[in-house]
Formats: sequence, structure tokens, C-alpha cells
Amino acid sequence: MHYNQEDLLKLAKRYQNAKRSYLLVNPLQAKHLAVSPEKALDMMETLGRQLYQKYPEARLIIGFAETATAVAAAAAMQFPENVCFLHTTREMLSGECLNFKEEHSHAVEQRLYLSGNLPETKEIILIDDEISTGKTIRNMVLQIRQEIPAYQNVKFIAASVINRVSPENLKLLEQEYILCDCLCKLENLDHTSQVEKFQVSAPEELPFSEKMAYQCIIARNKLPESRKLHTVQEYQKTFQAFAECAEKEIQPVLAGKKKILVLGTEECMYPALLLGKLLEQRGLLVRCHATTRSPIGICQDKNYPIQEGYALPSFYDPSRKTYIYNIDKTADVVLLVTDSKADTAQAMQTISILFPDSEKILIKG
Repeated sequence: MHYNQEDLLKLAKRYQNAKRSYLLVNPLQAKHLAVSPEKALDMMETLGRQLYQKYPEARLIIGFAETATAVAAAAAMQFPENVCFLHTTREMLSGECLNFKEEHSHAVEQRLYLSGNLPETKEIILIDDEISTGKTIRNMVLQIRQEIPAYQNVKFIAASVINRVSPENLKLLEQEYILCDCLCKLENLDHTSQVEKFQVSAPEELPFSEKMAYQCIIARNKLPESRKLHTVQEYQKTFQAFAECAEKEIQPVLAGKKKILVLGTEECMYPALLLGKLLEQRGLLVRCHATTRSPIGICQDKNYPIQEGYALPSFYDPSRKTYIYNIDKTADVVLLVTDSKADTAQAMQTISILFPDSEKILIKG
């Protein structure tokens, strides 16, 4: 399947970010905008099949948090079962990690818990949703080569849905033995002037209300820790088991319902898409997207993609602010899918305010 700029790119304005004024919003990524889970997974799996055809010797795939966790996971699942996968994170976990910076981001620090039984490989694939300069990639590769001697001479492939790297920066990457691959190659344009015309406001602060009722399901089939290294086989087995288990658990609530909204939480996006796809295959009208740590400006202009947004406590840390955009409040059932081990009550009761007439279910994996 071929994807072009019209399929994959809308421009939004970052809210109070002096490093970069604009944000590329992919309507098929199931992050900021709601989309059919099958359409989102089709795009992600297309990238994975393309990468496997070109780089069949790769035995390690690394995704970038936060927005590319689902892209990377779905792409990795197109590789053989012995290939290893994990993604970076902004969360603190136990164990040693590599630290590097995503300097233009709202949350600069990235961590990579790359330890344990590392695979022997000639190629390592790094997957992001969009690459603009390649600087984050270079930072990460430098850290890996410094800390892991076995990977000093490995070839890296910087893969993405969209690649906007200039010819000059492509040469810098190639000099460091880093190649680029993507679904859609675009010019390295500065879109600042295109978003300057939009007058944006901050996402609306949602109040907290203990009155909002919801159901909580603790999944019997647990989600794998995708921030740690596992094989594709392990991921495929556990992700699918989680989705099938969750679908069975919510069957009583779905009786007579037609419109379903499935929301992931920050880095936990791929499991929400898998559950959404199962429900979509049953003939339900399903849309998926996710909460995010990225503050985006809100504007009601018809040519602007983010016309509604709300701030709420994080499902991972109630003291941290996260956001949700362009909510469809007409869904019959709203499913929140999370891998958080923290107390999620404040976040769930807050986001539930947006859906007073919907059945609300928190699924904890």
C-alpha cells in the first residue's frame, strides 16, 4: 500500500514550546486523532513488511516513545519470532538504562533499558513516527555504541513513517553508518509560517470528580513490559492473549452497543489498537487514539486538526499532566487500556467527565 503526504500529515501548533513551534500530526497513527484501528495497523504493518524485505538480518528493533510505540511494535511483529523488540521510555524502571535526549521535545529525557541477553545482529532498526533532523537518532546510536561494545560496528537503520531529513543531515547519518528508510519521504521544510496564522489556546483543564462511575477490569492475561527486551514471539503471544481476554471480559457491556472508543494511555498504544481491531472485526464502529504528554494548541479553525483538547492527570503519575484531543463524546462505550501499575483512579475519574452518558471501562494489563 502506498502512503503520501495527504494521508499522513496535518500541521498543528505546539503550545508554549520555544524549541519548535509546530507539530506533525498523523491522522492514521491513533495518537492525537481518532482512527479506525484496522487502518492504523495497516499503515504500521506496511512499514514493518517493507523493513523486513530490506533488512532481513536485523535481530533487534527499538521504538521511540511516546508517539511511535505502536508504530514500532506493529512493525516489529512483521519480523521472525526470534527478533527482539523494545521501546524507549520516559518512565523510571528498575535496572540499568542508557540515557539520551530528544532535544526538541516537551519531555527531553529518554531512557532505553537495553540489557539482558542481547541478540547478535549485523543490523539494528530504530523506529520513530517522524524524523526531521536525525539528531535524536545520532544521540541514541552514540550512547549504544559507547555502552555496548558488541554493537560498535553494527549498521543502524533509522526507520519512520515520515522522513524529512535534509541531504546534509542524511550525509551526517551515513557517515556514522546510519541509513534511513520510511513510508513517505518529504522535503525538509520549516512549517513555522504555516501555523503562525492560527491563534491557539491551552487545552482545557478538567475538574476532578469522584462522582463519575466506571468499571475496572484487571486483565487475567497481563501485558508484556514493552520497555524491556523480549522476542517477537513472546510479544505476539502475550499481546494477542491480552486482547482476546479483554474482549471476553467486556462482552456483557457490549450487548446492544454499536459505537466504541478505545483509548490507550501515553506509551501504551499498541494493546488498545489490538483490542480495537478485534471489536471492529465483530462489526462494531470502533475508533482509537490515546492520551499524550504533548501539549498542543487548540483552535476552532476548520483547517486546523486539533479543535478540542483537555488536560488531565497522568495514568502513570497523578502529579503529571497529560492531554487528550478531539474527543468523540457520543461513543456508547469508552474503553481505557493501560499498563500502568500506579493508582489510576484520579485520571480515570477525571477523563470520565467527558463521557457522562457512556459506559466507561478501565482495562488494566
